Parts: sequence; structure tokens; C-alpha cells
Amino acid sequence: MFIKIYAVLSVLAESCLCLFGNVLNGWQDFWKPIVMVLGFFIGLIILHLLFLVVVSLFLNKNKYCEKPSKFCKFMVDHTVDSVLKLMRVKVEVNGIEKIPTDRRFLLVSNHRSGMDPFVCVSKLMEYNIAFVSKPENFKIPLVGQFGSHCCYMTIDRENARNAMKTLHKATEYIKNDTVSVGIYPEGTRSKNGELLEFKDGVFYVAKKAPCPVVVITVQNTENILKNFPLKSTKVKLDVLSVLYPESFESKSTHEISEEVRQMMYENLEQ
Repeated sequence: MFIKIYAVLSVLAESCLCLFGNVLNGWQDFWKPIVMVLGFFIGLIILHLLFLVVVSLFLNKNKYCEKPSKFCKFMVDHTVDSVLKLMRVKVEVNGIEKIPTDRRFLLVSNHRSGMDPFVCVSKLMEYNIAFVSKPENFKIPLVGQFGSHCCYMTIDRENARNAMKTLHKATEYIKNDTVSVGIYPEGTRSKNGELLEFKDGVFYVAKKAPCPVVVITVQNTENILKNFPLKSTKVKLDVLSVLYPESFESKSTHEISEEVRQMMYENLEQ
């Protein structure tokens, strides 16, 4: 969204300069409009970032929000989407019609790159999903402030008690119809692309809420940063299945975990 707006504004600004500013002196100056449009565009991107920095100064990242800020969510969703467009990431989405629209859910995915949440935020923004991430990510400028006000949560993988507090909060968010929750059952990124073992505790949320489990996979996100800026990247996001509470009511979190992992494994091995 922002990319399109800034592109249009840049062209309009350049056109006004050419028409009323006597910038062009002949055909030999054909390069000037291109440079001006690019300059205006880059300037608007810088202003956008400065605006986010200023806003972030007034956002407290050290406490959970009771509900997501509409403004922060709008800025996060469309800024992330713009970043992917600038990086020339093309996402093929399959099975999105399976995702329930009448209730909150737990979204689980494989984890191959730090760009995974970017892809999910961009393509699933209408579902209002708050992601669970490691505390280090919340120390990144802008991420912690805006993420916290979108109900994003940190999870301490080294401390079981603190991790359980996060899972309790995620359960409350879903129960209270605040947001859906996205989490990576592997607990960390896979460095070789192979699916790691799952943390069964993730599915505690689905049992206690109780809520549907939306199972997705993402592929090729690990190449986004490698390809940028010289190459575009094609990414695939598949919605594999939705497990409803009735189907796992009598199952343990380990059994649900194994079922979901098998789904992802079969999809990724195709």
C-alpha cells in the first residue's frame, strides 16, 4: 500500500517540477525525470521510517496490551508488506480459504528464516494474528515497540515458567476474542531447512482455549536476504489443514504435535 502511494506521489511531484519549474531544457535531459522520481521516492521512504521512529518513542514495549492498537497494526501490516515488495518477494499462497473467519485460532508453521513472520503478516493481515517470538527480536528498533502494541509476545525458551506465562497469555487472547496467535513449534529456525522436533507445549494453547489449529508451511524464505538486492525471490505459503477442537479433544499435546509435524513434513518433502 505505502509503496504504491509513494510511487504515485513521486511521479506527481516530478511532473509538477517539470511543468512549473523549468527543470528540463531539451531531449538531452531525459534522465532528469527518472532521477527526480527516484529521489522523491527514496525521500518518502526515509520520512516514513522517521515517522515510525518518532511514534515508537511514545510506545511502551515492556507490557502486554489488552487489545491491539488499530494504528500500530495498520502500520506494521502495510510497512511489512511494503518491505517485501521492495525486496521483490513474490508469494504464492495456497489454501487460504481453509482459514476460519468466524473465530480465533492458533497458527502454527515451520520456521526457516527471520523473514517467515514478514510473509505471514503480509499475506494473512486480515486475520489479525499476533506472533510469539524470542525476546531478542523485541530489542530490534521499532519491532519491540510496535509489536508489543499489536499484542505480539515474547517467549523465553530457556525458562519453562516464563514460557508458560506466555502460553497462558496467548490462551487468554484467543479465549477473549482479542487476536489469533501465531507460533513456531520448532522453537527456533532450522538452519538446514529440515523440519526440527516440535515443542509439544505450543499445543497447550489449542487445548485450553480451545480453538482451531491452522497448519501452514512456508518455503524458500531463507533465500530472501541472500537474493536481495540482485534477485527476486519466489516464496510459497501453503495452508495445509485446520484441526478443530473436536478432533483433538481426547488427544495429548504430544499427539497433536506429532500429527501436525507429519502434515508439515509430507508437504515439505513433496
